[in-house]
Amino acid sequence: MHPALKILVGALMVTLGVYSTLGFWPEVLTFVKAGIGPLLVLVGAFIVWLESDELKMRREQKESSQTDGMQRQFTEAIEGETDEGVEQAQPVQEGNTCSECGKTFDTERGMHIHQAQKHE
Repeated sequence: MHPALKILVGALMVTLGVYSTLGFWPEVLTFVKAGIGPLLVLVGAFIVWLESDELKMRREQKESSQTDGMQRQFTEAIEGETDEGVEQAQPVQEGNTCSECGKTFDTERGMHIHQAQKHE
């Protein structure tokens, strides 16, 4: 059930409860007439609050998806997948692979530095 409808049902129950205890029609009608304005204000404020929160969440979701897209494009550009002018990485020589962890390096010197720092 929609929250606004629950509020209306609750307000109706309060009104009926007051009616059953008072038992006087003119006073009950005056009470109901006096309560309609504040009830409308309460329900209207509730609806405005819900919808503004929904709008805020949609805006944040849209900004998040745009940021994710830009990050993906940036990553692809760095890796050379999307730009034609970016040179592709040179294949790594087979002899530049660390014998202990299997990591490959562009140069033999890079592999020796890695071994000295990580495995000694």
